[in-house]
Amino acid sequence: MSETAAGSGAVPPPTSERPAAHRVRHLFRYLGGEEWAEYRAILAVFADTFFTEFSPEEVQARLVGSHLGADVVQDRLERLRQWGNVTVSADAGNPTSLEDYNRRRHRYLITSAGQQVFDLTERLLAGIDEVADPQAGRLSDLAARLQTLADHAPTDFRDMGTEEATAAVRAVFDTHERFAEELTGFFRQLAQWQSRYDLSTDEVQLLATVIVGYVSEQLAQIERLQRPIARSLELIMPRLDRLLPRVDAGLAERVGEAGLAGQFSTRRTLGTERDDWRLLSGWFSDAPPHPSRLSQLTGQALGAVRTLTANLSRLSRLGTATTSRRSDFLRLAGFLDAAGTPGEAHDLVAAAFGLGSCRKAGRLAADADDPAPRTTPWASAPRASVPVSLRERGERTQRGNATPVRDRSSELRIISERLDSERVERQAAARELLSGTDETGRIDGASLSTAAFVLLRELISLCGHQTADGAGPRVASAAGLRCELRRDDHAETVIECPQGRLRLHGLTVSVAEFDGGGGRSIETVTAAAPAPWPAGAESAA
Repeated sequence: MSETAAGSGAVPPPTSERPAAHRVRHLFRYLGGEEWAEYRAILAVFADTFFTEFSPEEVQARLVGSHLGADVVQDRLERLRQWGNVTVSADAGNPTSLEDYNRRRHRYLITSAGQQVFDLTERLLAGIDEVADPQAGRLSDLAARLQTLADHAPTDFRDMGTEEATAAVRAVFDTHERFAEELTGFFRQLAQWQSRYDLSTDEVQLLATVIVGYVSEQLAQIERLQRPIARSLELIMPRLDRLLPRVDAGLAERVGEAGLAGQFSTRRTLGTERDDWRLLSGWFSDAPPHPSRLSQLTGQALGAVRTLTANLSRLSRLGTATTSRRSDFLRLAGFLDAAGTPGEAHDLVAAAFGLGSCRKAGRLAADADDPAPRTTPWASAPRASVPVSLRERGERTQRGNATPVRDRSSELRIISERLDSERVERQAAARELLSGTDETGRIDGASLSTAAFVLLRELISLCGHQTADGAGPRVASAAGLRCELRRDDHAETVIECPQGRLRLHGLTVSVAEFDGGGGRSIETVTAAAPAPWPAGAESAA
């Protein structure tokens, strides 16, 4: 049997490397040689069978579609045993003969580390081309579980038992661990998409119609749930000294209590130490001047979406078939890497770029002032200056960076502050109008400020917008006030303001508080006889 990199014998660990790290490194050696598919098929027989023992003959019988002999399977199993992926069973049973003893002694079972390495490898191989899907709904579960702990925080978790606290903490960190893995995997894929210019038509359609909108929806949901999670953590973090003693640390705690922590390495449970909670809080809570990890990721994702959108627009204008030769160059690079000799590589380049010898007689060419003559071999000639757009994207048109989306947060803040100020001033004017009325609600002889007078004039104008269908009162409401305009031939209403005096002949004005909201409304009250309107109003302003 040929000796390969995967099939070589065990190498003694170097002095600069820890023995534990060296053993872990050997667990991956079955992937490095030409027989890696055979080793993978053999380990698949042992997958998820921690307590099941197999002889080489049984392993050979379970290999589907394989033509490996029993001796080869025996050799592969011995290699896996040397690397730590499988081990030999220590139970020889009751052998009936020496041959039976030797046969029983060569029964193998998979190790815990070998099972973990096999699962990790199979998961990577199965999902290498899959697009990760971040489930933002996990944040809803995380927010609910953190809220459960936050509800017990005011009592310092005294009303929670050990089992309840342990289950709640483990649920929090298990959910966060799965969400963080999915989110970072998706953002890594998004970062690769934004820098690609050799997308196919199907990929462009997928990104333009599905991914961009999906990312926006996920980011909106993440932003909505981030604040409730941060508020719950603000209640829990100051009381960790009360919570952590109630959480069962599992096997690691019992090993430590037995004084065997130095002899046995055990995996501790997440959430049993303060550093775990500090890292969790760093994901969702801002610590000025440092933003939270989730804020950083969402900001980077928004930038990637903007760049991706600009690239998709450029690809749509130019057509995906003529945008880039990147894939062709990568294929040529693969041919050059597999070339056996430098001469073969030269022949490949000459054939790819048409670099055959050329003889031409005529007048002086336009490139006669080049730094190197035409007879200079391309390998020894100085490098040509190639524009970035041509080198990276295969475009001959010079283009700059995509125009960034303007940040209008300052303008929006100014508009919001202006609206808040106008709302406060309008509420103050409404209070002033109410203070200028008598016990019946009528306003007469009052001296109002400009803002209050403008509001009163608006209310009177809304009353005047009604159709003249009777002699009854006209009623309108605005800014939380109800204004009633009533005709009285013997009445006279006078209101003063810094700009002048308003005199209404034969009219009375009543103002009262109205609980129908701050919007405008007009009420029509019909009467028996119609009357012209709005007669009797004059202004001395």
